[in-house]
Amino acid sequence: MALFLLPFAPLAAAVEAGGYLSVWKAIPVLLILLVWTRLLTWIDKDAEAAYLPREALNGGFMAGAVVAFAVFFLLPANFWICLAILLVVFGAEMGIYLYIRSAKVGLADLNGQIKEAFSFKKKDKGHQTVAGEVGLIGKNGNVATPPLAESPEAAGYMAVQQLLSDPLVRGAERVDMAPADGTAQVRYVVDGFPYNGTSIALDASQAGVMYLKELAGLDLNERRKPQKGKIKAAVGGVKHELELQTAGSAAGEFLKIQVDPKKRTSLRMEGLGFSGDQLTKMQALVAEQGGIVLVSAPKGQGLTSMIYGILRAHDAFLTHIHTVERAPEEDIEGITQNKIAANATPEDEYKQVSWVLSQEPDMAVVTLLESPKSAQELINYASNGKRVYVGLRAGSTFQALEQWRKLVGDDSAAMKDLRMVISGRVMRRLCNACKVAYTPDPDTVRKLNLDPGKVTNLFMPRKEPMKDQKGNDILCDFCKELRYKGRFGVFEILDVDKDVKQIVSGGGSVNQLKAVFRKQRGRFLQEVALAQITAGETSVQEMVRVLRADEGAAPAAPSGGGGGGAAPARPRPASGSPTGSPRAPSKPGGGAKPPARKAPGA
Repeated sequence: MALFLLPFAPLAAAVEAGGYLSVWKAIPVLLILLVWTRLLTWIDKDAEAAYLPREALNGGFMAGAVVAFAVFFLLPANFWICLAILLVVFGAEMGIYLYIRSAKVGLADLNGQIKEAFSFKKKDKGHQTVAGEVGLIGKNGNVATPPLAESPEAAGYMAVQQLLSDPLVRGAERVDMAPADGTAQVRYVVDGFPYNGTSIALDASQAGVMYLKELAGLDLNERRKPQKGKIKAAVGGVKHELELQTAGSAAGEFLKIQVDPKKRTSLRMEGLGFSGDQLTKMQALVAEQGGIVLVSAPKGQGLTSMIYGILRAHDAFLTHIHTVERAPEEDIEGITQNKIAANATPEDEYKQVSWVLSQEPDMAVVTLLESPKSAQELINYASNGKRVYVGLRAGSTFQALEQWRKLVGDDSAAMKDLRMVISGRVMRRLCNACKVAYTPDPDTVRKLNLDPGKVTNLFMPRKEPMKDQKGNDILCDFCKELRYKGRFGVFEILDVDKDVKQIVSGGGSVNQLKAVFRKQRGRFLQEVALAQITAGETSVQEMVRVLRADEGAAPAAPSGGGGGGAAPARPRPASGSPTGSPRAPSKPGGGAKPPARKAPGA
């Protein structure tokens, strides 16, 4: 044995004790192993929720990890080359999973999930609730403890659970409860679409109102005059800010709850949904100085979000910006927001606009203009090279332009400093996890001004429940059986160039304006929406619902496929999605008034 070891003696003598292992080289390897195993654990859970082949993905990714580390330890190569191989395999696995997931259900819902997967903080026990239960946090920050069954507060607490649990789980942005005929009906809005919720016994509903008022620190003895307050709620690990508004009537107290109101208008211009060419045009507009810009949308179609998003593209710290708003929905940092009452008269608006302009800001914004006198004041202000944004309720750029001309009353003055007209709508996005592909009728495709040879496959909200491998009904965890999840904007932009001004000053027609719009390579709202439909983002039914929405009212719920088909879970959208595609709006850029329809029933 001694003779066998003799040739290795010089090598052993050259290596110092502990020299076989470098602590500094071990650290990155251990970090990669920790991150890898953590992400594999997350993928194991997420794949099942995303309706992906969990076993196959787990096996493939685990085998990849084992092979990668085997190569790292066994390959007779430089340490850093082996480490690079390890990182490449790790990145490839993560990229493959995200690609597969994106194709199936998208990635929008991942915001915060990865961060939570790596969070080692202990959860606040005060916010832990059972599945579906709503945790409530009062004005003073104290967590509301569920009362005992015999407690006087038990009825109110249970009514609040009944009121909020389904709407919050489904992502409602507004929840209303109105007493009538011995009961209180709950209605809520998700992604701008109305749904009927549960019915609550009148006594229980009033107890629920009192419970919430106490949490918000409101006057319990005042049941007639309107009151406002704020509380917080948590359900399914997600926290929400709730703005309460109560008001009394002979039937009882009404309750209106705005959920996370600040998040509804927190988008930046890049996130509104402008197409690539439209965003380039908007960025050039923001970089310019001076001119009047009209921003328009029907009621309930994102006018405030659009204006706020454009304003955030400006440097509010280098530009002195003043707004005139009816009940501002959010405080925007660096911008002076001047409030007027929601029901302010045109004269009230004019007085506020006149005062704001007397402060000589660099930019003036009126989120909803109604006064002809205000319009004239803004024209005079813009003549000094100042930028003005004007919000209008209109269904297209051409309708907004016509409304502006009528407000001003003088085409020469109205067009002098007018720079651009923007019109927008907001559409719901089909749930990527459960949307259904279908072959549209060629005649319908032609009516949509699309090529039947190219458009052979579209998507619609499903009509039937999803099934597991055993044939049992399963619910969609992504859209909570609403068939749609999330929204995006579609926009129409008209540059007010010399041709447009010449047509207006010469008394030209809308068709002439549309010809110039085509010359500018502009796309009508319907065309932009159709591009999203052919991309599988939304449905023909949703486009028709939005583009035909009454300009003076919130979007109406269609009786057919717009609601997304019958759902087994309460509450559900309207039943009966059509298999074909409804007729498209007859006029690009415009919107016909639909017949009145009820919101989906529970």
